[in-house]
Amino acid sequence: MRLALLMVAVNALVFWALWVRVSTAFPARRRRARILLAVLFWLPLLPTMLMPFKADALRVFRSDAPLWLSVPSMAIQFAVLCYGAWLIAFSFPAFAALKLRARLRPESVDLSRREWLKRAALVPPAAIIAGSGIGAIGAMRDPVIRTVTLPVPRELTNLHGLRIAQFSDVHIGRFVKTERLREIVQMVNAQDPDIVVCTGDLLDHAMEQLEDAQMMLRGVKHRHGVFMCLGNHEYYAAGPQLEQLIAGIEQTGCVMLRDASQRIRVGGDHLWMLGVDYPGRRQPKASFDEALKDVADDGAPRIVLAHNPSSFHEGRERPIDLQLSGHTHGGQVSMGRIGQYELSPVLPVELYHAGEYEHNGRKLYVNSGTGQWMPVRINCPPEITLIELV
Repeated sequence: MRLALLMVAVNALVFWALWVRVSTAFPARRRRARILLAVLFWLPLLPTMLMPFKADALRVFRSDAPLWLSVPSMAIQFAVLCYGAWLIAFSFPAFAALKLRARLRPESVDLSRREWLKRAALVPPAAIIAGSGIGAIGAMRDPVIRTVTLPVPRELTNLHGLRIAQFSDVHIGRFVKTERLREIVQMVNAQDPDIVVCTGDLLDHAMEQLEDAQMMLRGVKHRHGVFMCLGNHEYYAAGPQLEQLIAGIEQTGCVMLRDASQRIRVGGDHLWMLGVDYPGRRQPKASFDEALKDVADDGAPRIVLAHNPSSFHEGRERPIDLQLSGHTHGGQVSMGRIGQYELSPVLPVELYHAGEYEHNGRKLYVNSGTGQWMPVRINCPPEITLIELV
């Protein structure tokens, strides 16, 4: 309920700003423009705004809503949030500056320029809506396959050529339905993986999604096992039923690594697969301590599954070779990469949020998400990662 009220408040503030802009831009057709704005603004947002409510009468607006309804609605909500950020960062300060200038120097006001500015104020929301529409199309495309290599000691000949397929952040439910899951399984199997790993957020928000998660985990093909770590959305979905959720996942044969490790034998050699919990039950330092306590110092590769890439701030100081993460969805929007800096909205708060990173010989790879939580992606497609040991 609190989430719904917050969404209503944010949407109402943005609607008010648009109401003012439309009213001043089209004074001769003000009433018609306001009615059109109200319909085009609130009607598409209804499916998303009603998501937090649980009444059976509203089921069509929740997980079982058709994609043609749910995806455009969430894309519009994304556009509203972006426009709200634009208003706070640019539009309101510029408006205040113009008002102050007009008060201090009233004789310098250019009325024709003011009329032009009134209409130009509609350009940013139009551009944001168009960009969100393009992003919605990009979000629903098939996952791309990205390849990462991990060097291993030459004498571990049985590990050379080993293939690990990683998927992450599927978010089964509203935007990723059963048929899409089958397509993802087929794409994973097409990579002919020896090992399959899931780095969390397989479920989205409800225990009812466990059945589809089980179908997916049973469907992936492998030679040496399926492994998973918990994401924050597993906690959201399970609530007090977390142990039942873990048991349901392990019924498929998938190994849940929760601050734990497992040795994987490949011929006469082996590697170590570790998993650290989503920060909460333990902080990363304690999680790595627990996960590493039974790992022998035998020179075998050590691969860590950690849903949150911020765990690498601890992992890069530990004796590991590679950490695989997800969680950030690549920032949803990417404007390219400079070195290790992925230029996205997440960059100001977290360096490790998309692609490959290295720190003193320790590697991190952050999968951009195989499914959707927010179905808007610009230059940041869904992905399946293939890790090749060389």
